[in-house]
Amino acid sequence: MERPAPLNDPLSHLLPTKLSPPQTASVLVSRSAALRKIDRGVGGKLVLVTAPLGSGKTTLLTQWYREVRGSRLLAWLSLDERDNAPERFFSYLVGAIRRTAPEFDAYIASQLDAQVALPLDHATTVVLRSLWNLGRELVVVIDDFHVLRERALVRAFSYLLDHAPPHVHWIVSSRSPPELDLAKLKLNEQLVTLDSRDLSLDGEAIHELGQRLCGAALAPEDVEYLRARTEGWVAGVKLALLTAGEHASVSDALRKAIGSNHDVARYLADVVLREQTEEVHAFLVLSSVVDRLNGELCNALLGITHGAALLAELERAQLFIQSLDTQHQWYRYHPLFLDFLRTQLACTYGDRIPRLHREASAWFAEHAMPDEALPHAFASGDRGWCLELTVRCVEAWMREGEIASVLHWTTKLTAEETLRSPAICVAHIACLILSRRFAPASLALRDAQRRLQTAPSDPERERLSRQLSRLALLHAVLSDSAPGAGIELEASPGDEDPDVFMAGAVLAAKAYQALRLNRFNAMRRLALIARETLGLNNPYMVGYTDVLIALADRAQGHMKDASDRCEAAFERASRGRRNPVWVNAATALATTRYDQNRLDEAEALCMEVLPLLSQATVFETFAVAYLVLARIKSIRGKYAEASQLLDYLHSVLECGHQTRFLAHVCGEKIRLGLMEQSPARMKVVAQEFGLGERMRRGEWSERRFYDETWEQLGVAQAWVLMARGRNDRAHGLLETLRASAHDAGCVARETALLAALAVCHWRAGDATAAFAAVNRGFALVPRFGFTRGVFDETPGLQEVIVAAATQRKLSHVLPARYAERYQDLLSLGGGGLDGLTALPRAPRESLTERELQMIKLLAQGLSNQEISERSNVALSTTKWHLRNVFAKLDVTTRTAAIVKARERLERNL
Repeated sequence: MERPAPLNDPLSHLLPTKLSPPQTASVLVSRSAALRKIDRGVGGKLVLVTAPLGSGKTTLLTQWYREVRGSRLLAWLSLDERDNAPERFFSYLVGAIRRTAPEFDAYIASQLDAQVALPLDHATTVVLRSLWNLGRELVVVIDDFHVLRERALVRAFSYLLDHAPPHVHWIVSSRSPPELDLAKLKLNEQLVTLDSRDLSLDGEAIHELGQRLCGAALAPEDVEYLRARTEGWVAGVKLALLTAGEHASVSDALRKAIGSNHDVARYLADVVLREQTEEVHAFLVLSSVVDRLNGELCNALLGITHGAALLAELERAQLFIQSLDTQHQWYRYHPLFLDFLRTQLACTYGDRIPRLHREASAWFAEHAMPDEALPHAFASGDRGWCLELTVRCVEAWMREGEIASVLHWTTKLTAEETLRSPAICVAHIACLILSRRFAPASLALRDAQRRLQTAPSDPERERLSRQLSRLALLHAVLSDSAPGAGIELEASPGDEDPDVFMAGAVLAAKAYQALRLNRFNAMRRLALIARETLGLNNPYMVGYTDVLIALADRAQGHMKDASDRCEAAFERASRGRRNPVWVNAATALATTRYDQNRLDEAEALCMEVLPLLSQATVFETFAVAYLVLARIKSIRGKYAEASQLLDYLHSVLECGHQTRFLAHVCGEKIRLGLMEQSPARMKVVAQEFGLGERMRRGEWSERRFYDETWEQLGVAQAWVLMARGRNDRAHGLLETLRASAHDAGCVARETALLAALAVCHWRAGDATAAFAAVNRGFALVPRFGFTRGVFDETPGLQEVIVAAATQRKLSHVLPARYAERYQDLLSLGGGGLDGLTALPRAPRESLTERELQMIKLLAQGLSNQEISERSNVALSTTKWHLRNVFAKLDVTTRTAAIVKARERLERNL
């Protein structure tokens, strides 16, 4: 039990308030995690608590002290500036220990007893001897250690700490790390540290404190706002809550209090800036013009040479500054402290602010940090510099596909400034077109053409005129989604433009349009010319052409080629930043991994891509990432998550009028309802997309030009029909879609539609027709089989395949690696995969009349072009028929096909 010293006590001259914890505010919150950390630490030699002022160090130690004082021997010493005198420091240290342990026999002469300086080695020896003699567990708490600036005294305490007996434990609090031998203590596991992160208030603590100070529970959004703005700094939280508690609307008052809290400002001015030297004061205020800072930047801003040293000193003093990296190169100020400093900057150095922004912008630009250089450029008011810097940034952004950045910053320029810089004018319109914002692009294009007519004639004007013509062509190619729109899908002499990016972009856009029109050979030719035109210095457009070629390969059933191209594109993109180039490549690879049934890898890529999709410049990337992830969630039985992903994608696509991918969303929602056995949900989706009305209008009554939107909606309607038991109508619809896909040469989609037909027959009880459809599907992709996407798109397909294998009805032996990769789908009932990979041959499908014609011409050794001319069939159709012949003959080379063809013809087959 602590007792005041009697008047005749040798220590009666000591102030008792320094020897016990201060009176803590009555409103306290639980700090259990920090308190338990102190509990664990007092088993060692030192617990060190370092944090800026107002972090609640003293309050925390007081709480701990009062919780454990009944079970431990505790001494408390609060330091102040005058304790830099050695005799005073040691007198109070001895007094603190003797207050709790009267048998402690050390005696230090006070200034009342001696007029000479106390030798430090004598004082430490006396105290150490008495501590060893004490012989029982003792915890000594020393608060505000940072006030000790006398280095000899700090060294003496370090010696005392190092040689103290094991039954003596120390708790030291300080605003900055003291110059003690901490490394040795840490190495010997005798040190536990708490910093501002341990002391900051979390959401639960802020909620509890708010309830006590404001008399009402804070809303979750208010708690999060307060936590984010104060970063849990105790003084900031309490001052804001105390101010807000005086108002009727706590939520509004909190935001106003944080934005302009005079109490916080007064607190920081009184206890932070007032203590600093004039140099440090100016450094803090002037450097607040930037959000983050390092030594070189501070040197450029303030015209000094020791910026790094000043930052290191501020960090050591824990002056509301935080290191942003492990090398301690970059720093930032606490948000509330930064707000306060910027207020001081406006009041004290208002006339210097534009120049500071200009210097900051120049430094960031020189070090290739455009995201920070441009805000400071515009804040400086130097419009010439803004224009120059924007041009410089735009050129780099276009190469990397940073279209959102281009649009964000070019809109901050006036129309006159934009026209004055052709590079900016062209980039702005091109990015509007590439991001599919066709209406604003048309307006901007017309405005630029109108202004160009009044501009003086010079070479620059002529160049801009050519570029605007290119932009008009780019707009026409990408905005016209109607098949056969009349755009010339060939490279023309005009494509050889000195503006490499524009020429490549137009070619890539033509390739995209050719892909939409199912003109795969033209698409590949255009994409390859675009790649050659762009070179290696335009990674975004080059990566885009890679994705287009991979899509064409996949559509034609060349899965290995598509996979290899996606792998190579991702490997190149991974050498750089996580920018739009990487986002496109990662999304394409995620699709490939999903189709290969490597779901964990696909999901990991999608999860990495999703936060970066704001960088995606086209809806294709955005939509594909969400669709693949929704598929994987549904595979894992997480139907609610899959539904949420699809609902969000639906809303985004609807706002952008993206009918192509809305059709995919429709199909996914229908199949999700099928998997959850929810006819009601399927009905709602079917009505929302008007599937029944389309069916009544005869939209899928006859084959037509293959269109992805038309096909996806048709498949969705087929599943609705099958769910209602109307398998005959579903079969007719699916057959129409399959025939159209066949005519277009879309192997991947015909394969998927054959799988759907197989399930439709199976549901109708026609196993023979189901097995025939499965075999036809395998014949189209004999080396790769059905992909994971086909299985997931066709619920029940694996049941048909396993049944066909069990009954020895499969015409194709699946490669062992395929059966192994898809074993989770092909081993229903635990029957194993043997029947899938080593089956006796069932009778092969007979050749059609057209295929017999082709085989006769093939046996004559004619080329594909000659066969096309002899049979009066298009070259692409000829290749299609020959691919089917190869599959039915079970060959992979032309020579083997000719041998087999002659054998069949000799047997009159």
